[in-house]
Amino acid sequence: MFELELTYSTKVYYDDTDAGGVVYYANYLKYCERAKQEFFLKHGCDLFKLHNEGLYLIVKQIKAEYVKSLKLGDKLDVFVGMKRLRRASLELLFDIRSSGGVVFKSEIQSVMIDKSNKIVRLPKCINNLI
Repeated sequence: MFELELTYSTKVYYDDTDAGGVVYYANYLKYCERAKQEFFLKHGCDLFKLHNEGLYLIVKQIKAEYVKSLKLGDKLDVFVGMKRLRRASLELLFDIRSSGGVVFKSEIQSVMIDKSNKIVRLPKCINNLI
C-alpha cells in the first residue's frame, strides 16, 4: 500500500455548495474522482486514454465518512493512496483535508470493464503502480 499523497488541490466554489454555503454531500465524491484521475496521470496511467480504448474503471463500492463540513471559499487538498490492487479491481483511499484537518475520508473500490461490460484484467499501467 502506498502512503497517502497529495494529488489534487482546489477551493470550494459556489456551485459546490447548497443554499447555506456548505458543500453538498455528493460533491465530496466529485473531488475524489478528480483526484483519482490526477493520481493515475501522475503515475503514468491516463484514464482518458483507456476510456478511448474501451476500458472503463467503474466504481463498485464506496465507504464514506463525513468528518467536518467545507464551506464556500475553503481551500482543500485531496490525498490519495492505494489500499489494494487485484487482477481486475483496486481500492483507493481518499482523505480530503482543509486547514482544520481531515474533513472527509473514503474508500472506493473500482473494477475494470470493457465495452461489453465484461470484467477484464487491469491494464499494465495500473498494475505498475505497485
